[in-house]
Amino acid sequence: MFSIGRNKGNLLGIDISSSAVKLIELSKSGKGYRLESYNVAPLPEGAAQERDLLNPEPIGEAIKAVVKRSKTKTRSCALGIPSSVAISKIITLPASIPSNELESSITLEAEQHIPYPMDEVNFDFEILGESKNSQESIDVLLAATRKENVEMRVAAAELAGLHVEVVDLESHALELLFSKLVEDIDDQSVIGVVDFGASMTGMTVFEYGKVAFSREQAFGGKELTEEIMQRYGLTFQESGLAKKKGDLPEGYIPEVLDPFKDNMVRQVNRFLQFYYASTQQAQVDKILLSGGSASISGIDDQIQSSVGIPTQLVNPFAEMTLSPRINPARFTNDIPAMLVATGLSLRGIE
Repeated sequence: MFSIGRNKGNLLGIDISSSAVKLIELSKSGKGYRLESYNVAPLPEGAAQERDLLNPEPIGEAIKAVVKRSKTKTRSCALGIPSSVAISKIITLPASIPSNELESSITLEAEQHIPYPMDEVNFDFEILGESKNSQESIDVLLAATRKENVEMRVAAAELAGLHVEVVDLESHALELLFSKLVEDIDDQSVIGVVDFGASMTGMTVFEYGKVAFSREQAFGGKELTEEIMQRYGLTFQESGLAKKKGDLPEGYIPEVLDPFKDNMVRQVNRFLQFYYASTQQAQVDKILLSGGSASISGIDDQIQSSVGIPTQLVNPFAEMTLSPRINPARFTNDIPAMLVATGLSLRGIE
């Protein structure tokens, strides 16, 4: 149950992050796409720690809640595995290997790249075709993760009454999303996508349409929520609501929000340093922002001013039609956090 292949038919894209479960269901609409269903539900405290899921039962209840509130009738889904707990690597093999021996050859080669016993991992592969470096070789995309990372997520989805058809790496889901829905990602540009999550912030760099770099760091919007709690004596839920509404004392912006935004900028600079140290690329052409904290007013301009790279909030739904049961205003507020779920749902129709 670990796939980087493709599956036909509508799928619920279920993104289980450290703080919430997000659901997206897409369908084909002419030459474009239609958003059929969407919902978000918080994870109960203690259900996850950063990117590790700790207990399938409360996560299953959260999934059940988003399915019910979305009013979808679809029960097949695709789940995502964080890149931080997985391996994704392109390996090269001789093109002369007979097709009936290819899978065993890939398995033998995979053992050289996976730092765990093979009976402890789920892995899959996709033949990419002729290698760019040699006509006598083929490139194979290898993806692997420890079995418990898959089993925990599958168990939670099944507790919610869903049938899991695809388990994919989040980075692969993003690659599919951007190739289909975001014009900025093309074969002429180097684009950095920075995702500001609740407890983890990550950067994925697309070099000419393909993922070339992915890294995560422990930082996210939860830190801002906790600072509001401590400073103003609110509960975690009250702090999160006040943060969204902006219903906080006058000194909140200079004393709390501005220092948090400065930290966001530092995270982006740190990611760029890691990327430039690992590649021969001299420059990122554009930065796209996603995740809940990406919607903080002015953060795109502040990052752009600091790093000297055009920066903007990403919106893959700009040309998409919406089902009548979708609340446009509410969905607009949630867009930055819905990218992985959207890429997963695309696996059913692409």
